[in-house]
Order: sequence, then structure tokens, then C-alpha cells
Amino acid sequence: MAELNLGTEKEDQGLQVLTTDSVVASDVSEEFSLPDYVSEIRKLLCVRAQVLPESKFISDSGNSSTLEFGGVVTYLVIYTDDEGSLCALPLTSNYEASTSLVSHPTTVIINTTVDSVMPRVNAPRKITIKSRLKSRVMGWEEREERERIEGKSTADEMFMERSVAEEKTVSIKQISMQNIKVSGSFDTQGEAKLVPVWCDAKITASDVKVQNNSVSVRGEIAIRCICKGQEGMVTLTKTEPLAEEMEAQGAMAGDMARVSGRCVSLAISNEQSQDSERLFYDLTSELEGELIRNTDVALTKDCYSTRSETEEQYRIIDIYSCAKAQNTSFTINEGVKRKGNEINEIIDIICDPVCEKAEFKNGKALLSGKLNLTVIGKKESDEELEYLSESYEIPYKYACDVGKHEGDLIAMWDVSLGNVNARYEGEKLLVNAEIYPSYEIIERQKCQILDSLVIKKDKEIKKETSCVRVYFPKEGDTLWEIAKKYHTTVAALKEKNSITEGSLNGVKSVIV
Repeated sequence: MAELNLGTEKEDQGLQVLTTDSVVASDVSEEFSLPDYVSEIRKLLCVRAQVLPESKFISDSGNSSTLEFGGVVTYLVIYTDDEGSLCALPLTSNYEASTSLVSHPTTVIINTTVDSVMPRVNAPRKITIKSRLKSRVMGWEEREERERIEGKSTADEMFMERSVAEEKTVSIKQISMQNIKVSGSFDTQGEAKLVPVWCDAKITASDVKVQNNSVSVRGEIAIRCICKGQEGMVTLTKTEPLAEEMEAQGAMAGDMARVSGRCVSLAISNEQSQDSERLFYDLTSELEGELIRNTDVALTKDCYSTRSETEEQYRIIDIYSCAKAQNTSFTINEGVKRKGNEINEIIDIICDPVCEKAEFKNGKALLSGKLNLTVIGKKESDEELEYLSESYEIPYKYACDVGKHEGDLIAMWDVSLGNVNARYEGEKLLVNAEIYPSYEIIERQKCQILDSLVIKKDKEIKKETSCVRVYFPKEGDTLWEIAKKYHTTVAALKEKNSITEGSLNGVKSVIV
């Protein structure tokens, strides 16, 4: 049989495909000995943990690859000593994890969060801290879709009819991590000889815009320091504006991006101050994120010869596009049952938001998670002063519109905390917290494309030129389907039937 197998001469088209989307759990455990210059632990109040990712390495292993990644877990241990004074100690522990990746992704996104912290005081100067980390790993691979449907000669191509459709495909690239350094001082409002106990900083990105070769990020950096004064505990706060331009080579106006930030280090000192009513801070933080772009790619869905019989082979591929990407904010106002009545005064709120899952229903994405919140306070009576802690889990949900979509939806997210306040009112703890999620919603659709086409040249279709054939369209028919069935062209059908549009609306019969 004389056949013409149409070859592989069409230029490759790159499609970014999600090949890995998994959660890797890892445990970090270490025993710490307290340095001599800090007080012994009498009562442990709270241990706060934060992850600082530092490295990732991908090694090829045949048809798959292995991802190795790691970084540092930072801890803030808050406790009271033998004298009942409030103390805090920062500690760090390295972590490592690995996982297998399907194929060889060109972009790997890792989001590691602390799932749980389990401290144990072994001795007055020894503490063991075990953390369970959860890392979501997403691997995106650039795949070339080569279309085997190009004709071998001009004569053959003249009798080919192609059905080409534009599909949106996403490109996701990581934006290089950028360090931000901020220095300044607190206004102590007349308080003298303050002794810092612990401090932290929150970085919130509320406005993200893509420009040519850069991403503009606007938000704020909130710095806080808990100090011991002559009259008790004092909280100092300072807010700095966040205005950064992140380098993003190849970025264009109209692209989408999401950005998140975290505190890397924060030092408090009064050594440089000749004014005893001021404390100085030096902050280092990081910004990172993803650049997202939807582009149109032309895919051949079908093809046939108008002269000879053909044999087509099709295949199904995944097409990914970004439905939405945004940095936004919302507020949690929640009242929970108070765990005890011993705390007279709240000194500080240690709070970390966690986003646990995303669900999609009725055109909305529903992000749900919890606030891991610890109240540090004091119980003061005529006999003694005692510092106490209470821990709470406060669930939250956040809904955003994503519109109607035919394919599966996948959410990628990160959440950070803005201002948080809490107060006791009767038997309830009332919490007000600002949450800043950064998220992107990716749609995955199944798309059928033409894989190959064979023209059976010895089975040429004979057409009776004197015969007039009439086809009566059924509901859902298209000009393309009718043209393929009768081995003619769409253009010929339009000309014979005086059809100017591509639709058959109102057309009761078609001369073929």
C-alpha cells in the first residue's frame, strides 16, 4: 500500500507541565545546651519555630531525578528562670530532606512550613526540640510538543485541511531571592533602661505589580521588641514601608506574580545610642516569589486530506493555565473559649498562620487553615508575680472568586501575618488578626491533539462532479466536521452555500 506518513518538521512548541506535586514530611530533632550567659529554665512557656530555606539540588537518575533540599529551623524559646523573670533564647537547627521527581523538571517550587513543635526540658540547662516539617514540592517541566503533521511536498499540502485551536499555556518561573536590610531605632516614649527580652518582624506584601524585567512590591515591615522596664514589661513597635523592585529578567507588563517575605535575622542593641531612651534595630529579610505568564499556543486538533483516505492518531495532553494570581489580605475576628482565668494581663501574642488546603466549588476557591496562637501573660497577686502561657488553634477560611472552569484547579499559596491583637472578655479570648495570603490558581485541562496522520495515496477518493449532494445539519455539527466527512474544505462549503461566518446557526441544509 502506498502511504505518505506526514513527518516531524513543524517547529517545536514548549508547554510547561506539572510533573510533581507532593508533600514531603521530615523530622528535625536536636538537644541544646543553654550557654552560660543565659538563665536556667524553670518553666517553659512557648517555643516558636520558623523555616529559612537555603538550598536545593537536583540530580538526574535515568528517567527520573532526585531533589535534595534543606535550610535552617529557627526557634524562639520563651521561659521563666529561677527568679521568675521572663527570658527568651533564640536557637537554630539544620534540616535536610529529599524526594524523587518524575522526569527532569526545569522549575521546582518548594514551600516548607512547620507542622508541629514538641519541646522537652531535660534539665535546667538542656532542652530537646523536635519539629515536624511539611514541604510541598511542585516540579514544572518544559516539554516540547512536536507535531507530526507536516506534508512532504507542495502537491500534498495543497489538499490538506487542518483544524488549529489556540490554547492558553502557563509559564512559571521563580523570581530570584532578594535580601532587604533595614536599620533604625524605637521611640521608647520616656521609658529608660529598657532590657530587650525578645523581638520579631513581620513582612507583608500587599501590592505586587509586574513591570518590564522587574516586579514592584509594596507593603510594610512591622518590627516589635518586648522589653523589661523598671515598671514591668514594655512592647515597642516600629513600622517601615516596604518598597522594592525585584529583578525578573524577561518579565513584561501584564504578567502575573505573587511574592512572600520572611525575617531572616533581627538584632536589637543600645550600644550605639548616647540617648538612654532609644533602642536600635538591624533587620535582614528576604523576598521571593513566582512570575506567571499565560501565552497562546496553536495546537492542531485534527487534519485530513481532501483527495485520499487518511488514518489519524490522536493523543491526550495536559494543558496548564493560570486562572488567578494575587497578593491580598483579610481579617480574622474570632472569639474562642478561654482556657483559664489566671492571666491578669496579656504581654504578647505569638501567632503563626498556616494554610492547610484549598477547595473549589461554585466558581470560588476556599483556602482553609488555622492560627497557631500562644498568649504570653502574667498572673499578679499580692503574694507573687507569675508568667503563664495559653495555646489556641483558631480555624479560618478565605474565599476568592476564580470563575467557572472546565478543568481541574490546583492552588499554590503562602500566608503571612500582619497585625494581631487579643484581649480577654469574660470567658472568651477575642482575637483580631490580619492575614496576607499570596496564591495562584492553576487550571489543568485535558486536550486532544493530532499525533500523526497517514495519507493512503492508493485510496484516492473519486468525486462525481455532476452529482449535487445536500447535507442536513444536526444540532452540534460544525463546518469542519461536515468538510472532513465529505473530503472538501471549509472554504469550499462557505462559497457554495454563501456562508460568511464559521457557524451553522440558522442553516438548514448544506450543499457539499
